[in-house]
Amino acid sequence: MQEIKKFKLIGAVLAVIAVFVLLIYFGIFWWTMLGLLVLIVVLLHFSLSIHLKASRAEGIDITAKYMFLTVYPRREKPAGKHKAPDGIQPPDEPDPFDPDELDDLDDGVTGENTEEDGAGLGELVNEAAKIDKEEEGKPPEPPRKNKKAKPEPAPKSEKGEGGIAKLKRLYAKVKPYIPIGWKAVKKFCKAIRFEDVDVRAEVGRFDAHEAAIYYGAVQKIVFDVLSKIGLFFTLKLKRADVRCAFGENKLDGSAELTVRVRPSTLIAIAFCTGVKLLITFLRERRKKKKAGKEQTAPVQAV
Repeated sequence: MQEIKKFKLIGAVLAVIAVFVLLIYFGIFWWTMLGLLVLIVVLLHFSLSIHLKASRAEGIDITAKYMFLTVYPRREKPAGKHKAPDGIQPPDEPDPFDPDELDDLDDGVTGENTEEDGAGLGELVNEAAKIDKEEEGKPPEPPRKNKKAKPEPAPKSEKGEGGIAKLKRLYAKVKPYIPIGWKAVKKFCKAIRFEDVDVRAEVGRFDAHEAAIYYGAVQKIVFDVLSKIGLFFTLKLKRADVRCAFGENKLDGSAELTVRVRPSTLIAIAFCTGVKLLITFLRERRKKKKAGKEQTAPVQAV
């Protein structure tokens, strides 16, 4: 099987090379590359959608799709016995347990060597006792003189700049890049869209006062979460409904939404952010070089 896979891989590589050679020979190589680039851009423009449905009764159901392909969940393979490859025999199944074998083992055990084993064990015990007596009779070893302990090096904060100074110096290096990174994070978050958000909740208590309190608490939690999502991401709300059921002890709810993200948008944001970071890095390096030249320049006499 492995040899067949290797031959298939080699055949695919040779086919790709042959296609490239033919394209170059007929002079349509660059047009084909341009067409492939346009096709990749179009495919990246389609959104990856993740559909989430959660309820107390049915649990959580997640489905991820890209165009017409289902990314998650994958199809489960049919359960069945795996056939062994050709030339390899499956391992033999163990023989069933036979209780009569224990009787055979008992018959094979005899007491012929019990005396020899007892004598050997006694010799070992006597040798161990002799060693313990010899160690007890030896005088204790004099304590060794320790060498002069080297003084511990002072912490770096005492020798040179302290921890706060290091943090300030590090912050000064990173400071020009913080606004660019923060803008990129906000753009990334806004590129993630929460669409068709449908939230339903129903709470109830036998006491009207408790029911009203629970209703207000649940409503506050639901709308606070939605406001936080809308603050960082793009939110399109379909329905948000919280109901109060008086005269019954009840807590139920469900939520359904679709998260969409476009790969081309993320790639564009990452590319633009990388260009801005590179420009800022070159600008900062130029400033450092200019400041170093001004410091090393000789002072003209008045």
